[in-house]
Amino acid sequence: MVGKTEPEAVDFIVKKTSWRILQVVEPGADGVFRHVEGLCRYLLAEGHRVDLAYSSVRGSDRLRVLVAEIERAGGQTLDLRTGNAPGWSDVSAFRRLRRFIRQAQPQLVHAHSSKAGALTRSLRFVGVRQPFVYTPNAYYGMGQGAGLKTRFFNAVERALGRIGWIIHVSEDEAEWARVSLGISGPRCRVIFNTVDTHVFTPGTEPDRARLRREFGWRPDALVLGTVGRLSNQKDPLTLYQALAPVMAAEPRLHLLHVGQGELAGAVDEIVRTAAITDRVRRLDYLADTSGFYRGVDAFIFPSRYEGLPIAVLEALAADLPLLLSDGPGNRGFQNLGLSHLHVAPVADVGRWTDLIRGWLREQTGIPSGVEARCNHRSVAEARFSWASGYGRVLELYGDALGAAASAD
Repeated sequence: MVGKTEPEAVDFIVKKTSWRILQVVEPGADGVFRHVEGLCRYLLAEGHRVDLAYSSVRGSDRLRVLVAEIERAGGQTLDLRTGNAPGWSDVSAFRRLRRFIRQAQPQLVHAHSSKAGALTRSLRFVGVRQPFVYTPNAYYGMGQGAGLKTRFFNAVERALGRIGWIIHVSEDEAEWARVSLGISGPRCRVIFNTVDTHVFTPGTEPDRARLRREFGWRPDALVLGTVGRLSNQKDPLTLYQALAPVMAAEPRLHLLHVGQGELAGAVDEIVRTAAITDRVRRLDYLADTSGFYRGVDAFIFPSRYEGLPIAVLEALAADLPLLLSDGPGNRGFQNLGLSHLHVAPVADVGRWTDLIRGWLREQTGIPSGVEARCNHRSVAEARFSWASGYGRVLELYGDALGAAASAD
């Protein structure tokens, strides 16, 4: 869990010899990409050379900016043009990634999430010798049943789990890997995800008023915000089913949701049936979510499982009250001594309805600006800074490169 270990902020000295690091990532949007985006910029600032293999299938304008930034800095880039589900495009992506590595000759390859992890580590079987680092950012099997698809993904992770080094972003993720996949040992490290506390900052009353005017909502609206794909993992159905009866009784309550996905139709049907269309706004995508966090009153996140969710860290840095599920990857937030944390069981609609009602009762009679008494931002600054997270990734790179040199 997050609170099991307490990383200290560490100032890492730029190494005399710069490294050439290839980052491989399949999603070009959402939390995993934002983590890779920050890591690339941290490495560049530390004097290292960065190459990037990505996929435009799930791309974004932020991805295009990062690609251009890396190329301007002298790095090479490759569009893998493959999605997150297994498919024939993976064969072409695998071959092109192998050629790319042979051409660019990075000293180390770091893959993020399951597709990039499988493509990259499989290269060991065709002679690619660079050290590999893999960050799962939540194993697929963590929140699934025992179906055929889950067994397939678990088998792949188990088979590749002995290749390279693994970064688990929470104690929950590391424990699940040890128990369910048999993956543990000195090459597995827990390094928490990070948040840029210079970008994600607390909101003000003008920020909140501006958001309400933008969406045509009443000035005294109480706005819950969430950021997450409309997918089974993020469980938007529980969120919307729980909200519907509360909205029926509380006309001030509104929801602002950033995300898209395969459950969009089911979510829209819940909204129509409950007649709450005027109080729910869903945006498919925001290039910059910092204004979103500054404009809402609290952050709600019913996800079934996570590695360590970037969106929750961003809300933490914005000093927002948190309404979270008790799912893997979220549980550790309960050990941080957070002042405004509310927790409900995964997929329990009734308990989520009660949780939202409880949060609303807390708002009655509270003067404007009371959220400034949250300790959430101070926790984000102390535990999830760039220096603490990305600095430890850089330290692991040194260990991996050193071990590879000793083996030669």
